[in-house]
Amino acid sequence: MTLELSKVSTQVASMGQSAARRADERSRATPHVLDLLSLYRDEADLREKVERAKRTKQWSGALPLTEPLDSAIDPPALPERVTLVAADGSQIYPDRHAIALYYVINIGSIILRLGTGETPVTETRPAIAFDDEHLYGDDDYTVSGPVINARRTVAEMTCLAQLAIQESAHAPTVALADGNIALRVRQEGISEDERARLEKEYMTQLDRLRAARIPAGGFIARPGATSIVRMLQLAEECPLDRVAEFVKNNKGRPYDGISDIPIFAKLLGAGQRSAVFQSATQWSAPYEARGHAICFFYLNVSTSVRRSIARVEVPEWIANDMDRVGLLHAAIVAQCRVTSNPYPYVLTRADELAVITTAEKANFDQMIGVELMRHGVEALPSEKAVMKSVARYTRKR
Repeated sequence: MTLELSKVSTQVASMGQSAARRADERSRATPHVLDLLSLYRDEADLREKVERAKRTKQWSGALPLTEPLDSAIDPPALPERVTLVAADGSQIYPDRHAIALYYVINIGSIILRLGTGETPVTETRPAIAFDDEHLYGDDDYTVSGPVINARRTVAEMTCLAQLAIQESAHAPTVALADGNIALRVRQEGISEDERARLEKEYMTQLDRLRAARIPAGGFIARPGATSIVRMLQLAEECPLDRVAEFVKNNKGRPYDGISDIPIFAKLLGAGQRSAVFQSATQWSAPYEARGHAICFFYLNVSTSVRRSIARVEVPEWIANDMDRVGLLHAAIVAQCRVTSNPYPYVLTRADELAVITTAEKANFDQMIGVELMRHGVEALPSEKAVMKSVARYTRKR
């Protein structure tokens, strides 16, 4: 045993005390912030404040659209016939100590044709990258984890768009992704050329979904965003003529650091959604330029055994069509009620299909080893990998 629990017990106790203290502080701040949501529900100047704050390029939050800020909207009835499509992915990262240098992206998908009595259609799409073009970046180093993650996300959206468009010819269709609806690639470890290429590919899939008028959403479980809280701070504390100064001097988390979740946990009943807002962030600028500005709403997906508030992200062309918002809303609520866990069933199945287990990876490595040896290529792990494996095996005995 290398993590000696007796040596961290005091720190764990401090962690528990700190968590309890923060939870108490945030619970006392929640009623005030919830009151602000009602107080500024139709604030005329709020949109202009947010626009000015966004132009500073130092602020992120939420932009009100057409619905009152404190809206709590029930889901509409789900059509008797509707198709749900979901896709998710997993990966094996390259390991220079393994018997070969490669990476794998595996996409799992499910098509659920509700109202037909048909069994779900499931599929996996594994792809292995082993040549220099895919394994090395512009700096001649092995591609990083963030690059592979981004490539996986593009593959997920490509699969999702293809299947949803195919199904939409036969019935109303909803496309669901796990996580953000935007590709978040503006980060360290991804070159400008790679970022531009990936964003272009990804937004091409959003273009296809828009052309087919398919409600597409990204489901974010346990979101940590503070978009609404920051918007309300702007509404309460910032005069319209001092927005730039306010943004410069207010960098911390407002209202004792609460997130949006406790606000909507109090406001929304089971199955209800919030108003739809637009994300006011700098990273979303390329999406706005292509007509895919990222919007979102909060959704109470609680079940009889567990409370949960999710965040659902959609492109602006869905946010501007309340019928499509309603269809997406109803479909997610229905999916979260399939099991006792408040997470859409189709996304659970897509993840199960995509995941690569330890045993599967071991079998895959064995397959690669056999094929390499068949062609006269040495297939051995590095000395470091061998010694680590021996040490770990010995410790387990």
